[in-house]
Amino acid sequence: MRKLLLIVIAILPNILFAQNFKYESKDSLNGKPMNTISFSGYLNSIYFYDFVGYESQYPALNIVSIPVGNVLREPSTSFVAFQTRLRFKSEHQSKIGAIKLYFEGDFINSANAFRLRHALISINKWDFGQTWSNFADEDAWPNMTDYDGPPTGIWARPTMIRYNAFQSDKHSVSVSMEGPSLDYQGHTVIDTVFTTAFQDIPDFTLRYRYVTDKIRVQFGGVLRSIKYKNIIDSTFSREMAYGLSFSTGISTFGNDILHIQATAGKGISRYLVGFEGYNWDAVPTGDGGIELTPAIGGFMGYDHYWTKDKRFSSSAVFGYIKIKNNLNYTPEDFMTGYWGLVNFYWHPVPQLDIAVEYVQAFREDTYGRTGDGARAQFMVMYHF
Repeated sequence: MRKLLLIVIAILPNILFAQNFKYESKDSLNGKPMNTISFSGYLNSIYFYDFVGYESQYPALNIVSIPVGNVLREPSTSFVAFQTRLRFKSEHQSKIGAIKLYFEGDFINSANAFRLRHALISINKWDFGQTWSNFADEDAWPNMTDYDGPPTGIWARPTMIRYNAFQSDKHSVSVSMEGPSLDYQGHTVIDTVFTTAFQDIPDFTLRYRYVTDKIRVQFGGVLRSIKYKNIIDSTFSREMAYGLSFSTGISTFGNDILHIQATAGKGISRYLVGFEGYNWDAVPTGDGGIELTPAIGGFMGYDHYWTKDKRFSSSAVFGYIKIKNNLNYTPEDFMTGYWGLVNFYWHPVPQLDIAVEYVQAFREDTYGRTGDGARAQFMVMYHF
């Protein structure tokens, strides 16, 4: 403990007063500092007015939570700061190559407690830990304050083992095994034979990326084995789930960027933002089996910079999602939905973002009932 305290005392002044909170050790290996440590993050305050006032005070317009039918509109105002985020990076040179560590968390939960987002160990071509799914495109996110973003965004962060098989200046290919999830449930009113089961086969993904100064293109695929149980004879069965995704970012005029993403598959709701945890990967058929839920959708966004120095910018985004099947017995929340936003950003200094944003969404549930939601948001964010 005393030795650790001395190390902290020794490096703390360097971290506190060095640019970007970065520390590099004086010893080196292969021409690089033996140890490099950096600390960064941002403070984020969101102030929003909800025109409908649905139950969630989460700083995003979650399309699933929009009430349908004849509802009492009860507008609400919320001020939150739990999107504040902390990051830690380190790189250590060794005889087997560079060992990179990345850790990130925020405070988004009911108790404002610290929440893990990323915890990744990278050794040569291998990644171990929790981070963005290999099925996702983390660069597809347009410039927005709404925390969830378009409803078909693939923002899942499972724990994984990933192998970066090939990487050049423009092309890369990676494969992964990712922790399976139990994102479906039994419905005893519909089926007393079927029940959930522990998942024992990981999800498998494949991703190809092509990147230049002007364009980024990504194709992704996921294959899943969803296991369920017959409680009468204790037998197990499986259904194979799958999904495909395409995304691109295209530099158009000046600093402007066009974002496009499309996703389709069955049993992949756990990967779509805002839908994980709703048990929508599969539903019982009523005869002891399950049917995987189809999901299809996409979004298009455009980031426009009003000045060459990027001090002023705006984004417009539109998204579509459909999660439904043809069974008579399905959760009423299954839906067809539309989502869109427009915003204006001011960057008085590079580290400071000030933005106003308007978000609107519409959904229709299984029984044809409709609802809409809208929010106006104001954000102040400082990066360090």
